[in-house]
Amino acid sequence: MKTNIEFTMSDGLLIKGTLLGNKTSSNLIIMLHSGGYNHLERGVEKVINTPDARKIIYYNNRGNYEYLTAELKEDAMILLIDQRNHGESGKNIDIPKMLVALKKISDFDNSIISNIINSLLKKDKDTLKKIVASLPLGDSKKVLLQELLKRPILKDMSFIKMQDDLSEVIEQMQTLYQFSAIHLVGTCMGGLVSTLYALDNPNIVKSLTLFSPLFTFDYSFFHPSDDFTKNKLAIIAAGKQHRMGNAVEGPKTIEEITKIKKYFYGRLNNLDIPIFCIQGLEDTLVPARDQNAIFKELKTYHDKHNLSPIYYAEIKPGVHCLYDTLFPSLIEATTFIVSNLNTDVLKK
Repeated sequence: MKTNIEFTMSDGLLIKGTLLGNKTSSNLIIMLHSGGYNHLERGVEKVINTPDARKIIYYNNRGNYEYLTAELKEDAMILLIDQRNHGESGKNIDIPKMLVALKKISDFDNSIISNIINSLLKKDKDTLKKIVASLPLGDSKKVLLQELLKRPILKDMSFIKMQDDLSEVIEQMQTLYQFSAIHLVGTCMGGLVSTLYALDNPNIVKSLTLFSPLFTFDYSFFHPSDDFTKNKLAIIAAGKQHRMGNAVEGPKTIEEITKIKKYFYGRLNNLDIPIFCIQGLEDTLVPARDQNAIFKELKTYHDKHNLSPIYYAEIKPGVHCLYDTLFPSLIEATTFIVSNLNTDVLKK
């Protein structure tokens, strides 16, 4: 049975999710999507824009996580969440800057500003519409306000903050359900966030399943390889944000990744839980060559020190996040996850 579920973060932002599967299981599987998508993890192959409509063509009508859920729902409780600033969850609002921007439009009183900010954090579009309609603004100012609310000022993307969100979600889940083991599934950005959480919580995380995880920091964040990346880095170097859908990066993102990089690989080597990574050979955002080098070293280290097994598979052709190779990769992932479930302590 599908259950819609909400979690309120310590900064007031609302994280929305869907709970499925066997809710009496002691295993909780949490799936974190990639940047720019939502909990269904459906890859966009192309977008067709016409004067009358905008049509999205997906690689598969059935999203990656929808498939995994269908295969695993009898074995475990499954939580799919929209990470902050994605899907139905709240936006990662830069509150101080939004306060300044709102005051420039009009001298709103504090109660109106508070309602606007809270509605943005909760992504409450209906309340925002009512607020705008109720304000005695001229047409030009009303348009400015509508544009600001449609495209609010956001904080730079923080993977550490997303890790904190995951921690808070799990803490709140523990007050609602009984489980003793967590299995994390992450794609690209979600793969990095899942791994950061596992590094800090190796006792409760029992397996890590990764699709094109964002581990190739040098390639993905520091070395321009094409016009798109050069443009992004030029914008960030100028102290501005680079916005592409929900993936908002800026100087603070680069600072954070620089810090993460210093400790990430060493801690990853010593993470003693089973890890399975599936990588596309034609991935242009997280290249297979760089990913292969990371996991080759990781597997060698684990084998040498008798740590948990590391599995690494490359799929051809395999675009980013493997949207074009749905079934081979997901069948392998399902097998891996099931093999690591705590079947001995399942509640009947």
